[in-house]
Amino acid sequence: MTPATEIDGLEIKLRQLAAKVDRQRAQYEATLAENENLKRELDRQLGVVNSLKDKLAHSQPAPEAGITPVERNDHQETIEFCLREIDRCIDWLHRN
Repeated sequence: MTPATEIDGLEIKLRQLAAKVDRQRAQYEATLAENENLKRELDRQLGVVNSLKDKLAHSQPAPEAGITPVERNDHQETIEFCLREIDRCIDWLHRN
C-alpha cells in the first residue's frame, strides 16, 4: 500500500467521522430543543395543577354545610385519586 493510498483512506475515514459528528451534533441540538419544550410544558402543567389545588382548597365546603362524613370520605378519596394521577403524569413528563 502506497503512502498516497493510505492518506486517501485516512481522508475518507476522517470525512466519515466528521459527517457522523455533524449528525450527532444535530441530534443533540434537537434533543435539547425537545427537552426545553417538555420543561415548558411541565411548568405549565404544574401551574395548572397548583391553580386547581388552590381552587379546590377554596371551594371546599365548610363541615357544617350538610355533608355527611361518608360523603366527605368519598370526596376525599376521589381527590386523593386525582392527585395521584396528576403526580403520575408529572413523573411521566419528567422522565420523558
